[in-house]
Amino acid sequence: MQNPVDEPIRTLHQFLQKDIEPLQGIISSYVIRAGLARGEAVQSVTLDVLSEATLQALAHIDLFVTILQPRAWFLGIAANVIKRRRATLFKQNQRELSIGSLAATSENGSESDFFDRLSLLTYPGPEQEVETRAQVAELLSLASSDDRRVLRLAVLQDLNTNQLALALNVQPGAARVRLHRALNRLRVAWLKHIQDEQKRGSHV
Repeated sequence: MQNPVDEPIRTLHQFLQKDIEPLQGIISSYVIRAGLARGEAVQSVTLDVLSEATLQALAHIDLFVTILQPRAWFLGIAANVIKRRRATLFKQNQRELSIGSLAATSENGSESDFFDRLSLLTYPGPEQEVETRAQVAELLSLASSDDRRVLRLAVLQDLNTNQLALALNVQPGAARVRLHRALNRLRVAWLKHIQDEQKRGSHV
């Protein structure tokens, strides 16, 4: 006796065979836009996403035979796979981000690079929250009390320019200038701190 699930699976298989090239092309563009891969690695990641999306589709095979636009449905599954992979990659990058990488940014990067890395550092996973709080406290201890307030509002509380201006009771332009100066002073102070630590280490 034929299993009632066999026919939907066969239909899905036929759909994938027929649409495999356009599906791969679209998923490949998703992968690139999500920043999951570049160059030669794109094809490998695309095939991985395609395989995982196929497994997800099989897990919900009862929906496949009732939908009117199977390609859109399948691509929606693939997009969700990519979102999950991107979230996982982001968490891994957070764990790899360290105070040391901020030092390199202080020396070689721009103010926006430093701000981006500092912002990432303040959104840790639960397993590193205590360590990260200590790192952020160490960074902010190098800033003046006025600069600490600006940085806490902009980085820790994630206020945009207008919100920062309201919190500081100044115009948005003035808020941008204060944040810019606070970031630059913190970069300089952090770089000096690292250099001092290296000098002390060389004398031990």
